[in-house]
Amino acid sequence: MQTANLIVNPGGDATGGGTGQPTPVIPGWTAIEGTAAVVAYGASGYPTSASPGPADRGANFLGGGESPRTRLTQQITLPLTAQIDAGTARFDVGGWLGGYAGQDDGARLSVEFLDAAARPLGVVVLGPVTATERGSTTGLLRRAQTGTVPPGSRTARVLLLFTRDGGTSNDGYADSLWLTLSTAGVNLLANPGGDAGPGGTGGPTASIPGWTQLEGGAAVIAYGTSGYPNSASPGPADRGANLLGGGTAARSRIGQSVTLPDPAAIDTGTARYDVAAWLGGYADQNDTAQLSVAFRNAAGQTLATVVLGPVTAAQRGNTTGLLSRSASGTVPVGSRTAQAELLFTRSGGTSNDGYADSLSLTVTPGGA
Repeated sequence: MQTANLIVNPGGDATGGGTGQPTPVIPGWTAIEGTAAVVAYGASGYPTSASPGPADRGANFLGGGESPRTRLTQQITLPLTAQIDAGTARFDVGGWLGGYAGQDDGARLSVEFLDAAARPLGVVVLGPVTATERGSTTGLLRRAQTGTVPPGSRTARVLLLFTRDGGTSNDGYADSLWLTLSTAGVNLLANPGGDAGPGGTGGPTASIPGWTQLEGGAAVIAYGTSGYPNSASPGPADRGANLLGGGTAARSRIGQSVTLPDPAAIDTGTARYDVAAWLGGYADQNDTAQLSVAFRNAAGQTLATVVLGPVTAAQRGNTTGLLSRSASGTVPVGSRTAQAELLFTRSGGTSNDGYADSLSLTVTPGGA
């Protein structure tokens, strides 16, 4: 499940919009420095409905008023406390942030997770968006981040900071802010780390439960096998006994097709996917692993593909091990299945030392 947006009045549309002058009272927000403004799209000198920004924008957005620094905040009581404490609740934080033309006035959104005693457990910071990032164009760009809510969190402190770089108006802008929580979905991938069978010593594994060998011959490898990652190597904290590797072929590829849940939510465009994997390799060799997930309609046509990796030797610091990679987004409308494929590529030598473990694909109804 996914909550509704927990931020109140996330774009200033709970009241009438002005022309950039400070707005003393903004419903849902508390001013702790300066005085922010609720600005109507199209006000002279400000973004219009055609400026870069959210497609679902309302009539207004939030601005910095006239103070060099303006801060707004709101305190949110978090739902899903049981899931939070179990480490299975995820957050999705985001917003549209921007400014005016070539000026570097900006807006920054932060969300701090606090325990019952108001002690900070984690923080997410988005923005500011610079004039260079906007191409010196008046408008707003999307910024977002997802992750796991720190266990023990009970409240979230949302802080919106507008900073003036020069002039008399604080032209940091913000709109369509969101904070949602969701419970972790069920992993749709079978045998996501090779633990459904015994681990080998690096040679090709004839049959890997849940997976079909599509090219070459992938391997199920036991952690601690000589010359391979062990339980202390960089990798997932919840690793099982085994990992997946490329065997000895120059290219090895395995795949599986999964049926997606809740087609009604998918077809309303409100279903979210989360794809994750730990990918890596051996020492300074550039043998790699790459996970792709292709969303397909009922006719088998690919609507969109998500690709994670590969992780290079340089990214691993030339250390044997695996690094986390992930992606999130909206499941394409019309999707009915997902084809997951792991590609292991050998750069040299005789062993294909691309490694993968703890793969996951979840689909959650709802979305921000």
